[in-house]
Amino acid sequence: MEPFKNEFSHPKARLIAEEVKRAHPAFSLPRFSKGLEDALEPLELKQRMHLIADRIEAGLPAHPPELFSILVKTLAKDENDTRGLRGFLVWPLTEIVARRGLEHVSESMAALAEMTNRFTGEFAIRQFLRRHPERVLKQLHVWCDHPDEHVRRLVSEGSRPLLPWGGNLTELLEPPHPTLALLEKLHRDPSDYVRLSVANHLNDFSKHHPSLVIKTLTRWRDVNPHDPRLAKLARHACRTLLKAGHAEALEFHGYGSPKALELEVFELAETAVKTGGSLGYRLMIRNASKRSLKVMFDYAIHHRKANGTLSPKVFKGRIRELAPGELWEISGRHSFKPVTTRVYHPGIHRFEPRINGKEFPASEFVLQ
Repeated sequence: MEPFKNEFSHPKARLIAEEVKRAHPAFSLPRFSKGLEDALEPLELKQRMHLIADRIEAGLPAHPPELFSILVKTLAKDENDTRGLRGFLVWPLTEIVARRGLEHVSESMAALAEMTNRFTGEFAIRQFLRRHPERVLKQLHVWCDHPDEHVRRLVSEGSRPLLPWGGNLTELLEPPHPTLALLEKLHRDPSDYVRLSVANHLNDFSKHHPSLVIKTLTRWRDVNPHDPRLAKLARHACRTLLKAGHAEALEFHGYGSPKALELEVFELAETAVKTGGSLGYRLMIRNASKRSLKVMFDYAIHHRKANGTLSPKVFKGRIRELAPGELWEISGRHSFKPVTTRVYHPGIHRFEPRINGKEFPASEFVLQ
């Protein structure tokens, strides 16, 4: 599996520079490239992005409006444009806008609206929200009606309080919760891409204001009780609350109390598994109540960290309606194939069943 950092390999950095040269002939490719390959080698993804941005910025005009005009010219014009930049190759350009545009807000917003169509401006726009919150929030409200779904998504994703990789904006979690007015406008957006971002935004809020999220979703559902798109949004928005067994979230989504559920059998197929292999499991869950219950089975793998401590990661399992007294047998396997987002460390791990958010006793196994 190719390392994620190779999204900014030396050849890809050269591609970016060549497009900058095409947009601005005075840009020096030799200056950009001098020692670059060796400088990139030890760096991780975000560090590589910053280095490439440094070198592009150093070779272009200092005046932000002129600079941004050049950067926008490097972008792919449409899906048939095989030379212009798109995807991760645009990230260094958005970084330059965030660095240089804080005192040129209008020009910066225009540049990010163009760039987010090819990659995303969600990381860059956060710098402007920190420096000019009222002005940028006003722009985000205007963008709620933008014809481009990528720009509408930027409204929600760029203003998320707890955006991964983006640096937290915890001040947005405090009353009067200014971003919730944006979500009011976007939660019925025709684009699933935008609605998914709304759900992620609400999930951020759920970690600090769970009752506010349930109250908001309830109000939206009362207005459109049979909207399947809203139901999907609500499930994703409540994923953290449901994994944690939050009572209001369980009730909102129709799950029964875990007190009425019994785990009659739980066993692992192996006591040890090698990295790259998989771990088998089998459970039997009984609805001990006198009424039907909607049941959600998840499980947590307590991964061993480099310092020897264990950290749980919850994985989604299955959902089923159980009749009174009904027994549900579940079997499956959990993969330990290498992934770029997790480092496996050998030693004792734990498999912990979770039923309607309730944590049941875990069983240990060894990862070799």
